[in-house]
Amino acid sequence: MLKAFYSRHKYFLNMLAVLGLLVIVRTLDWLAWSAPAPDKVKTVLVEHLIEFICFLPILILIIYSFRWALKKNNKLILYSIIILFILFGPIIFLCLTTWLSMLIWDGYVVPISFDFFAKYAPGASLIVLFVSSAFYITHLVEQSGKQKETAHKAETLAKDVQLKMLRYQINPHFLFNVLSSIYTLIDENAEKAKKLVIDMSEYYRYTLSKQQQTISIEREIDSIMKYLEIQKARFEEEFQYDIYLDEAVKQVPIPTFLIHLLVENSVKYGTKTEKHKLIIRLSVRLSGKNLIISVSNSGKLLPSSSEIERNVDGTGNGIENLKKRLSLYYNDNYSFSLREEDGSVIATIEVYNVNIR
Repeated sequence: MLKAFYSRHKYFLNMLAVLGLLVIVRTLDWLAWSAPAPDKVKTVLVEHLIEFICFLPILILIIYSFRWALKKNNKLILYSIIILFILFGPIIFLCLTTWLSMLIWDGYVVPISFDFFAKYAPGASLIVLFVSSAFYITHLVEQSGKQKETAHKAETLAKDVQLKMLRYQINPHFLFNVLSSIYTLIDENAEKAKKLVIDMSEYYRYTLSKQQQTISIEREIDSIMKYLEIQKARFEEEFQYDIYLDEAVKQVPIPTFLIHLLVENSVKYGTKTEKHKLIIRLSVRLSGKNLIISVSNSGKLLPSSSEIERNVDGTGNGIENLKKRLSLYYNDNYSFSLREEDGSVIATIEVYNVNIR
């Protein structure tokens, strides 16, 4: 319960702890160095308790304004807010302490004046800096935790995609068809049979190897070409594919098996809905600063809610998995669409503001 409460209010609690520590240090300092006087201890304690109370509204203002600036993702706004708090925070704080002292304490109250601000504002500015630092450190720790959690989820999803893809690929039906094609080609076209064996070997080496979370587009496309060559050997004249890869995006890193999954789905569902020649088209290009990945197949778009499809091969949630991975890697910096258009099913991923090396 306490952990949940802290997790919900950690910014305020951490800044409150720093503020409390500063007030305690200032109180002890005043007790040690101020001149002896009647009711000295009471006077110092009351003054610093009032300071602590008056700084709480400023603490809340700092939290909400900093959060707003971070959401805007604009460093200029954030730095401007920090400067404003350093300059005007002490003025607000000293005015509040003076007014509250006048209301609840009949002791001596220093009148508000320019000399009063000049004397006490630097100390108040330091308090603003300390509590602001507490906010920033809390933010960094929180972001670090989120990044670790995101990396863990991404790795788990990548492994899940790989296992589900292999469940579909490495099955008796798939291997039987490939081996049958090789057997047929041995007498008809020995060179083509050898090439198919090499393609299948390299393709499985890629899918079975330990994968990193990201891979260059060029490597992903190389593996996809091996896969499509295998399918071409299986379906012969009933299968055709076309690949376009923009030179500028070859080394751009993407989540492993991202394009693979789209191509797999195109072949898998295309063979179920296309009665004539199945045509697969893959395009990876740069449009301005945006990376556009498009995979299409001739055929029809099957309902995504088909429970039969889910039960048959267990890959009915492949697209949902893909969306989760896109969200983990690119946050909201992407779009995904799946549509049927002019006798083709087209899946498109667009990633915004890609860094080209």
